Amino acid sequence: MTEKNTASEIENIMSSILGIQQKSRAFINLLTEGEALSENHLLLLLQLKLTDGMKVTAISDLFHITPGAATSMCDKMEQMGLVERKREAKDRRVVTMVLTAAGRAKVEHLFLKFQSEKLQDIASILTEVNTLLKKIIV
Repeated sequence: MTEKNTASEIENIMSSILGIQQKSRAFINLLTEGEALSENHLLLLLQLKLTDGMKVTAISDLFHITPGAATSMCDKMEQMGLVERKREAKDRRVVTMVLTAAGRAKVEHLFLKFQSEKLQDIASILTEVNTLLKKIIV
């Protein structure tokens, strides 16, 4: 492979990465349009929907923010009634953020903005992209 081909492939990869990022952000903006949710609020709702809850330290690691900033984000979402703090029975000092029923309903409501066929297409494409990236990036 020549240096020119490699440079062209690298530019193609960079362009594709930026395009995927921009389209992902546009999709998130569509989900949050008309909502009192920031991008990070939405992403946290989705993450909590996929898990049984997260500790604030895990949230701060996920978003690359300080634990104080993660606490502030959770406080706001708790005021909105979307999340709640749950203390572990074995060690009451350990607090996990979990979705409330209203939080679970909000996630479902956000995706109702799209027709079922569109959601199926999006799910199929994103699954394929993730599968391909897993083959490359371990």
